[in-house]
Amino acid sequence: MLEVSITETEFRIPAGRPAETMLILKNRGNKKESAVIKILPEFEMKNNELEWKIEIAGVSKEVENVLISGMEPKELSYTVDVSKGKNKEIKFSIYPPKAADIGDKGIFKLSVETDVPWEKDIRVAVESAIVAIKTQIGQEVKVARDIGMSAKVKGWKEIFAVLAPYNLKGYVFVETSRPDKVLSIIRGIRGAKGVVRGEMKVEDIKNYLTPTPTITTISKGDIVELVDGPFKGEHARVIDLDESKNEITVELFEAMVPIPITVKAEAVRLIERGEDNGSSS
Repeated sequence: MLEVSITETEFRIPAGRPAETMLILKNRGNKKESAVIKILPEFEMKNNELEWKIEIAGVSKEVENVLISGMEPKELSYTVDVSKGKNKEIKFSIYPPKAADIGDKGIFKLSVETDVPWEKDIRVAVESAIVAIKTQIGQEVKVARDIGMSAKVKGWKEIFAVLAPYNLKGYVFVETSRPDKVLSIIRGIRGAKGVVRGEMKVEDIKNYLTPTPTITTISKGDIVELVDGPFKGEHARVIDLDESKNEITVELFEAMVPIPITVKAEAVRLIERGEDNGSSS
């Protein structure tokens, strides 16, 4: 008697990345058992000519590699034997086409024909991923702007959004359906140092999508840099705050006479905590 289970059946991944799952056959009987494994694919795609790749390890001595498109979906069938008291593990790696569109789907109807028939659907949906790009400090906005401009000029449809969080130094986030192409996309952009390994989802960077008001992160005595207005680039010490008006009053370090200047909170960037507020940032 064979017991059948699978590790995972629902996937949301970028184009070109694999959806990996394991089919496990457990022989609880006292004799060798045979089973017929079938996979029937169905696709919901904007371009049915694109091919999905399926790698299957465990049904033969070699890894099976199959290419299937929406134009010619075909059923795959394999017979496997499971010795008594043993387990058989079959690994499926399903790759959406690299040129797939966001929202494209593949439904793979998996069945195991044995004493008790077993069926499951493996569902793979193509979605965008967030890739982090490391930049030179102070060049975040420039790099983000250059990526966006290049994407527009060169027609990079794989780039959906570029974000340079004001409260994260040295990084820019790119939303894309092709994480594998980001390195080539940023090549030649000054200030871009490289791509951080691995991908994220939008949920992973939601804290940067709703920034904390600057005034709530600054206290009296802090040292700040003015990033806007006639005193842009000057360093100053915070002497007062008015949260109701979102204004900060500072004294410039280089001024011959320490005259208080009041600016909007967004016009300053924290450089160093005051002695009573913690250590240097």
